Amino acid sequence: MILPGLGAIWRGAMLALGIAAVVPMGAGDLRPRPKPAKGYADAVDRARHLIAADDSVVAEGGATILRAHGYRTPRAVVLLHGFTDSPRQFAGLADSLYQAGDNVIVPRLPRHALRGKTVKALSGLSAGELCRAADTGVDIASGLGDSVVVLGLSIGGTLALWSAEHRNEVRRAVIIAPPFDVTAVPAILERPLVNLSSHVPNLTRRSAPDSTRPDRLPGWATHALAQVIRLGMAVRHDADRATPLSPEVLFLVNAHDHTVKTAPVLDVARAWHRHGAPASVYEIPDSLGLPHNIVDPMNMRPNLETILPLMRRLAHGDDAPAWVAVRR
Repeated sequence: MILPGLGAIWRGAMLALGIAAVVPMGAGDLRPRPKPAKGYADAVDRARHLIAADDSVVAEGGATILRAHGYRTPRAVVLLHGFTDSPRQFAGLADSLYQAGDNVIVPRLPRHALRGKTVKALSGLSAGELCRAADTGVDIASGLGDSVVVLGLSIGGTLALWSAEHRNEVRRAVIIAPPFDVTAVPAILERPLVNLSSHVPNLTRRSAPDSTRPDRLPGWATHALAQVIRLGMAVRHDADRATPLSPEVLFLVNAHDHTVKTAPVLDVARAWHRHGAPASVYEIPDSLGLPHNIVDPMNMRPNLETILPLMRRLAHGDDAPAWVAVRR
């Protein structure tokens, strides 16, 4: 039974939710806001400012990472970590690239790795905030090296592609297992679901914390996931911005990955090709049995000896090894 007067309120609420589900969200916050560093010293100062700010709020191991030689190098690499993770995810790759002669910046994504917090801290995350973090990484890298490479995993991969689409400083982007859409949801329902998820109350699911990784926020928050997918849909749409002068994009997918789908990645690569821009898709074989997070420094130690050299080669624009398949 619905009490008198509540029926109108209920119908109004359902109408509001219906409108929220179908009215497209604005994209103004996803536009680039470039402020490239004026030189090497300025870039290092900006990176150190990020690190100092992080040190006051983040859990152990979760701060922005800078690996710099003390001078501008031919290549500077931005590494963008995954959702609920931290820059520590790429510490090994940062060291490897640094030893190969690159300057490297690994910025912490917004609201991640906060000291004493749970995954609920991510409920306020927005796609615009993520784009600002990518902007910051490219801004700093533009002063650290002559050419800028952006490499990211998962949401970091989406941001790497966003950087290639919107920042002229980027020469190459390596996009690893990006979440471009909602798994197990028909494409026609993606946008309504993302819009609706952004307006209804946030739901959070916490996973058991790992005392050895206080910098990670295990679990998920529906508002944050909606923003992650919103960004994925935006970069898929913006693939039509590609031109023959666009940066080289290299996609790396994992045949054993049950978290994200490969088909949307292939669609984006084909769109890039249609516009004459360079794009390649490589696939890690299912036989390796690797999870979505192919560079987890705690659980993937034996495989890192294989994966880190692969990622370094892609960042440098070298050919992938023969054990990696080429997708069309």
